[in-house]
Amino acid sequence: MGACKSALERWRDPNSTPSSTFLCDLIEIILKCNSFWFADDMWLQIHGVAMDTCMAPSYANLFMDELEEELLASAATKPKIGLRYIDDIFLIWTHGRSNLDVFIAHANDFHASIKFSSTISSFHVPFLDVMGLSDDILHTDLYSKPTDTFKYLQWASCHPYHTKRNISYSLAIRLIRICSSEEALANRLRQLSLHPQTRGYPL
Repeated sequence: MGACKSALERWRDPNSTPSSTFLCDLIEIILKCNSFWFADDMWLQIHGVAMDTCMAPSYANLFMDELEEELLASAATKPKIGLRYIDDIFLIWTHGRSNLDVFIAHANDFHASIKFSSTISSFHVPFLDVMGLSDDILHTDLYSKPTDTFKYLQWASCHPYHTKRNISYSLAIRLIRICSSEEALANRLRQLSLHPQTRGYPL
């Protein structure tokens, strides 16, 4: 609850209504009153946040924002660049590998239930659906998880034509935004033309 309270105090006019205290009380009800049925018994979740509540992404963002701020303030050495989307973090580190290991250890000791896994490379590292590539200049390309099966909506489904047409269109726009070189873009667009065909889409 501390993350919600400090965010409201920081970003909200103290004279606005409803009051921040009232909003915090409502948020506490949402976060703490998560009951569910399992094996014919009713349970109350007492640790973590229920995944199906609409409040979960907002609370996770607020919590990680506060944790990130405190973590960086307490770190002896800090990253040159740090980008975060909820709990996915991209860092550019310029202080050597041993200092990076110390920073990661510090991050993993900082909070009892928050632990970070890391992918470290001088040449390429994924962040969300972007692969960052470096040869002294940062380039970007599409990153797909190894488990991605490209199971797009089937062409034979009863969805309206414009919905199915826009899947390929929006996937292409995504590639244009992600790929930083013409060569990478052309390669990804060629691949994109194949995946929908396996789902019955006309070329």
